[in-house]
Amino acid sequence: MFKFIFILLSIFSFSYSKINITVTLPVQKFFLEKLSKNTFYIRVLKQRNKKFDINDKERIEKLAFSRVYYTIGLEEEKEYISILKSINKSLIIHDLSKNIKKDIFYGKENPYIWFDPIKVRLLARNIFENLVKLKSYKKDFFMSNYKSFLHELDNSFIYINKLFDKSENNSIFVYEYYWHYFAKRFRLNLYYKDNRYTKIEEISSLIKFSRKNNIRKLLIRRGTSYEQARSLTSHINADIIEHDVEAYDWNKSLYNLTKQIIKR
Repeated sequence: MFKFIFILLSIFSFSYSKINITVTLPVQKFFLEKLSKNTFYIRVLKQRNKKFDINDKERIEKLAFSRVYYTIGLEEEKEYISILKSINKSLIIHDLSKNIKKDIFYGKENPYIWFDPIKVRLLARNIFENLVKLKSYKKDFFMSNYKSFLHELDNSFIYINKLFDKSENNSIFVYEYYWHYFAKRFRLNLYYKDNRYTKIEEISSLIKFSRKNNIRKLLIRRGTSYEQARSLTSHINADIIEHDVEAYDWNKSLYNLTKQIIKR
């Protein structure tokens, strides 16, 4: 009898214990926590735009010994999966961006779908379905959080859209394609430049092009060379905008980005 009760208590304890989850980026943790609150322990593989240190064995082991690793469609995640699975062969892998249509950019899929609030709705749906698989008895709880988050996403979209509707600053120089979905959703014009120092013989045509298209901003990923960015903006009297593309606080990150773009 006591043995039977002990087994039941063990099963109950296991079912209701917190599950460890590993994700690649801080922004993924943000989305997961919106739907799960504090239901799971969520570990982040990449932090503060730093590269994943494959030599940090202690940290890698902690990341590997989770129930599941939620990826988001990044090319480098193939290497991360290989490393983590070599330590924990039972690690479950799920791509949260699965079945979300991605644009092709220079022959490759653009994985940075979280810059589009509409695509984040689809991402949230995938998250909800995956969380239910982990703890089915909390389905109603996840559903309630999911609906609240959809409402929050709608408000974010409307707010950002209104800000851009009132702005004349809709043309931006960029080095990378991170903000493609953001620009596409909010009707911004991105002009791609090589991430290098501006040559003297390019200055005249650069000034003409910038004036013609009313470009007064250069958007760079946080951590990009500021000196190279200045070599471009100094000639066209433009502002440099730094943005953390992996930032945890998704709403705040997009709001700040929007306000810097529309700032005169």
